[in-house]
Amino acid sequence: MLYNLGMAGHFAMGNSNTLATIDVAGAFIGISSQSNFLSGLLMFIITYASPMLFFLSMVLYISLKVTDCLLFTKDESSGEFLKPLLGFPCLVPLSINSVLLTAFTIVLLLMRNHLFIWSVFSPKYLYVCTATASVYVGVFIVFATVVYSYMVILWLRRSL
Repeated sequence: MLYNLGMAGHFAMGNSNTLATIDVAGAFIGISSQSNFLSGLLMFIITYASPMLFFLSMVLYISLKVTDCLLFTKDESSGEFLKPLLGFPCLVPLSINSVLLTAFTIVLLLMRNHLFIWSVFSPKYLYVCTATASVYVGVFIVFATVVYSYMVILWLRRSL
């Protein structure tokens, strides 16, 4: 649900599947000298702010869930806690984006000789590729947060 809300927020902020809706002017605000990397990073952050916000809210939700589960139970089985906390929030967005990216790649490869494909579907393909990169960043943040909070709670449990 949070992933779909993030992608809906992406389109609600004025973005679409065309390259004309990318806010290029916002990518150069606050940079004192020319830097392609920093302006590209700012453009990525501006364009995918909504999906990343919802991934960070998923991190908050999972961290609260981890602390509740681990503080109130005495079982030392890590598999029982890490499977639902890492499996669903990480694998569902990755599987959705991997199916979408695979489908677009197959369509582009099969129809590569048609001019309409490159003028219309290549910007959408770029958006799908960067959305997949956004999902990978978000999943890495979720994974690192869950593992870190799990290790801290285990350390606190053993020190008590």
